[in-house]
Amino acid sequence: MTRFRSFLLLLVAFLLVGTVAKAAPEAHILRIDPRAGVNDGSPVLTTLIEIVQPKSINDVLQNSGCGGGKGYDCLSQALETPGSTYQLFPFPETAARLLVRVDGAEVPAKFVSKTPFGQALGKEPNVGTAWLIALDNSSGMGSRYNDAREVANQFIGTIGANDLVDLVIFNDKPSQWTANSKWKTAKERDQVLAILKANPGTAPSSGSARPLFNQVKNITKEFGELGNTGGPQNIPMHQVLVFLSNGAGRQDPGSAAQGAEVIKQYFNKGRFPEDNTAAPKTPLPVVSIYFPNGGGFVNDMYKSNDAQFMQDLANTEIGGFFDIVQGGQGFAKAGTILKLVKDRYAKMWLVKWRLSCLAPTVEQSFNLIFDNTNVAIKPDASFKDVPIGVNPTQWPLDINMAQTKLEAETNPLYPGGTFRVYGDFCWGGDKQRSEAYFVPAGTKPNPNVNKNDPEVAKKAMQSLIAQNMRGGADEASDTFVVLRVPDDDKVLEGTGDNTVARMVVYDNKAKRASGYDEKTVLTLKARKKPFNILLIAGIGGAVVVIGLLLVVLLRGGGNKRGGGRKGAAPPQPIVAGGAPPYGGAGYGGGQPPYGGGGGYPPPGGGSPPL
Repeated sequence: MTRFRSFLLLLVAFLLVGTVAKAAPEAHILRIDPRAGVNDGSPVLTTLIEIVQPKSINDVLQNSGCGGGKGYDCLSQALETPGSTYQLFPFPETAARLLVRVDGAEVPAKFVSKTPFGQALGKEPNVGTAWLIALDNSSGMGSRYNDAREVANQFIGTIGANDLVDLVIFNDKPSQWTANSKWKTAKERDQVLAILKANPGTAPSSGSARPLFNQVKNITKEFGELGNTGGPQNIPMHQVLVFLSNGAGRQDPGSAAQGAEVIKQYFNKGRFPEDNTAAPKTPLPVVSIYFPNGGGFVNDMYKSNDAQFMQDLANTEIGGFFDIVQGGQGFAKAGTILKLVKDRYAKMWLVKWRLSCLAPTVEQSFNLIFDNTNVAIKPDASFKDVPIGVNPTQWPLDINMAQTKLEAETNPLYPGGTFRVYGDFCWGGDKQRSEAYFVPAGTKPNPNVNKNDPEVAKKAMQSLIAQNMRGGADEASDTFVVLRVPDDDKVLEGTGDNTVARMVVYDNKAKRASGYDEKTVLTLKARKKPFNILLIAGIGGAVVVIGLLLVVLLRGGGNKRGGGRKGAAPPQPIVAGGAPPYGGAGYGGGQPPYGGGGGYPPPGGGSPPL
C-alpha cells in the first residue's frame, strides 16, 4: 500500500509539472562550428540542427494508461517507445535562412549541404560526441549502484572513432569525486573501463546532507576542460551529459524539483562554467536515468521529489532522455537506453552554410528562420552575442575560385597589368578596402610561424610593400574586384605555360584575407609582360626620323665641304648615275639649281627633296 501511495504521489507530480508543453515544431541549433572554414580557406560554417516537436511527460502518461498502480515498469516502457517524447522533422533547406548580424543588418548565409549526423560519423573530422558520464556511487545508492554501473559500462564500450568520454564517479561530498578519468579518446577507452572496474562498490557516507544541485553543476564544468593543454584538441561537435543517480539530494533546497528546472536552463544555455562568456555556446542534452531505491520511510517520503528532480534534468526538447531502471534491470535496460539515445542523435542534421560576412567582433549573433513551410517552424535566435570559437579576422574572404581561375585562364596575369577576382565580398563597393599581396617567386611559407599573431602579419605586409608586391584596386563591388599587378617579374613563378602568380586578397577594414597558406593561397595563371606595340612603333618611327636627319646632315655637310675645300677628293655621290638634280658630275659640277660653283643653295630653297 505504501509503495502504491508513493507512486500516486509521483504520478501527480509528473502531471502537475510537465517538462515541455506540446507545441509546434521548433528549430534548435546545438552547435555552430567554424573549424572547417578556418582550416580549408573557404568560409563554410558547420551547424548541428534538430527540427523537433517536443512532447511532455504528461502526454506520455496520458497516452500510456500507466495509472491504477501499474508502477514504474509501465511508465518506463512508455518512455522507451521511440518518439514518445518528441517528433522529428526533416530539415527544409529551401525554406531555411541562417542570418548573421553585421553592422546592424541581417546578412544571409548560403545553404551548402545537409547530412544526417549518423551518416557523417567517422567520415568527417570532429563529427562525434563528447560523453560526460556522471555515476553516483554515494552510500545512498546501495545495491542500485551495480545497475547504474552497468549502464555506464555499456555507454563507455560503444565510444566511436571521433568520440570522447569522461567518467566522473561522485559521492555525497560536495566537490570531491571518487574518481575522474578526464577526457579520453576511443583508443584510450580501456583506461576508462579500468577506473570503472576499480570502483565496484559505493563510497562511505559522509553525512545525511547532500547538495546534489551543486554537484551536477560542478560535474558539467568538465566540458570546460575540452581543448586544454594536455587534453584532446579535436573536440567533437556534439556534447552529452549522462547522469546516473537515485536523485537523492537530502537537506538541500536546490535539489528539489524546482531546482532541476533551473539547472535545465543552465544546460540549455550551454556555458560551462556559465560566467565564462568567452566560451562558445554549446547547448547540452542530458540523459537522466533514475535508479529508485527500495522502500523505507525516508525513501518513500522523498521518492516523489527524487524522481521529479531526475525527470526535470532531462531536456528532451534538445535531445535529452529520461528513463527509470529498477533493481536488476541494469544490463537489459542499458542496451535499450543506448539505442534510443543514439538513434535520435543519428537523425540530427549536419548543415553547412557559406558565410561570406561576419561581424568584426568575437561575439556573433545568428538567427535561424524558415519561410513558407507547410507547418510553421519556431525559429532559433538563442545564439545572440555569443562567441562561436573563431577570431573574425581569421575568417577567410569568400572567393569564387572557379570563376576567378577561369578568368585568369582566358586573360593571364602579367606584371603591370590588372586582374579580376570574383566572390561575395562585404566591403560594399568601397575599393579602398580591397588590395592584393603577391608572393614573390621562390617564397615558401614557414610552417612554424604563428599565423594568429597580428605582429607577424603586420611585418609580412610591410615586407611585401617594401618589395613592391602590393597591388591596389581599380574597381570593386560586392561581387568582384579589379586589382593591379605590381610591375615586377618577381610576381611570376614558373616558366612557359606553367607560369603562375600567387597572391592573397585582403580587406584592410575587416582585417580579413583569402587563404594564405601553401594549400589555400590564390594561385592564378600568369605570363610575362607583353611587348608594348605602341612603344615599339614609336621607337621604330624615331629611328626612321633620326636616319633621315643624318642623311640631311651628311648631305648638307658635303656641299659645304665641296665649296670650301680646294683640291680635296670628291665624295662618293649619294646616288650613282642618273640625271640632275641628284646625279651628274658631283658636287661643284653640273647645272643649277644646286650644282655649279659650290656653296649653299639659294636662300629659302631648303634641302633637296628626297
